[in-house]
Amino acid sequence: MANSITIVGGGPGGYVAAIRAAQLGTQVTLIEKDALGGTCLNRGCIPTKALLQSADLLEKIKHSETFGISAEKISLDFSAVIKRKEAVVKRLVDGVAYLMRKNKIKVIKGTGALIDSKTVGILGGNDRISSDSIIIATGSKPSTVPIKGIDEPGVISSDEALAMGQLPKSMAIIGGGVIGLEFAQIIHKMGGKVTIIEMMPQILPAEDAEIARMLEDILKKEGIEVFTDAMVTNIGSDKQGKKVSFTTKDGSKQEIATDKVLIAVGRQPCTDDLGVNKLGLAMDKSRLVVNEYLRTNVPNVYAIGDVTGGLMLAHKAMEEGKCAVENALGAESKMDYRTVPRCVYTSPEVAGVGLTETLAREEYGNIKVGRFPFTASGRAVIQNETAGIVKIIADAKYGEILGIHIIGPQATELIAEAVLGMKLEATFEDIASTIHAHPTLSEAVMEAALNVEGKTIHS
Repeated sequence: MANSITIVGGGPGGYVAAIRAAQLGTQVTLIEKDALGGTCLNRGCIPTKALLQSADLLEKIKHSETFGISAEKISLDFSAVIKRKEAVVKRLVDGVAYLMRKNKIKVIKGTGALIDSKTVGILGGNDRISSDSIIIATGSKPSTVPIKGIDEPGVISSDEALAMGQLPKSMAIIGGGVIGLEFAQIIHKMGGKVTIIEMMPQILPAEDAEIARMLEDILKKEGIEVFTDAMVTNIGSDKQGKKVSFTTKDGSKQEIATDKVLIAVGRQPCTDDLGVNKLGLAMDKSRLVVNEYLRTNVPNVYAIGDVTGGLMLAHKAMEEGKCAVENALGAESKMDYRTVPRCVYTSPEVAGVGLTETLAREEYGNIKVGRFPFTASGRAVIQNETAGIVKIIADAKYGEILGIHIIGPQATELIAEAVLGMKLEATFEDIASTIHAHPTLSEAVMEAALNVEGKTIHS
């Protein structure tokens, strides 16, 4: 049982682990080489959502006449948008620093390097921090791909996209996952021309195929070009900007001209300078291998968050941080990855938890599916946000919910009910018989549950 814990990395996983350890009376040292909050607060979740908020508000104002409101001389001040984004980031990073002080957590700025299973050093210094347990929470960095021309000026990562001082007139985005799609709508809604190139058969490859197709159709109707089953072969340059060459599924060759090229092909675990080989930590390619208790193969050493691979989500890292600390203090807590929600902050939003329809059929065979469209939701009609559906997948034998997938307004908020239901092993009947307030968007979840057996009221 640990009386002291050293945490390497101050992102969502690391700082939450530090707070939980302090709550449990443990002496905690947190090492962070950059700013507290990690990628999420500084170069990921928070700044991208701040930009999306500005883009969405601009879009709403442009269509304000729908609500009987006339708005004239609408303009975008991109520098002001960036200024607000930076202010939001600073406020939340300062908030994390306050929480460290409040919980009497020692914070060291520097790059932590493992010396042994109970000692962490700081690169470039003489500091040595000894503790009973170590939690590695070093996060991830943008992935790259072996494409000719990828190192040329004008080809950027998500980190660089968030640091842009000017809005590009056009952008080609290589990768149709969460990062790529969110940036696509930011640039498009602010007036830029956007092309998405995805090598897999669908955008959002890990999500339910029906939901992904609906979002792709919506993006195309907005004016965003989307190519799936497409392979980028070369990125070139001329006096006008960048040239992106790619091959489509049918073998035809395409080329587009663009100002910027965003590489959004995911992220990879960050173990640079950590000293994993020195300790003999087990790895699978670039990720640290842990068991269901977040333990590595080295006693007293735990790993959480993006550095362990899998779903790279801030809320997953936070939960793993709490779990790892409790286990370091003698508990035997397991992570429940079955109920980790996945969220995409496009417009409409996308959120899912549990199995997709394809995976549910493969694993369970006989399933039931219920759907409810937001076109039949009174609240969605009021908000003029009727695109999308709620989709519930249930085991045919017992009615247990296997997955819930939402595309529509505030999907990332609505998914919480689905997560709780699955956590409690609820059946679709449990949700169908739960009274939901009217008029609300959450009624769509209830109606989808009713639809599993064809009992929908409002559709």
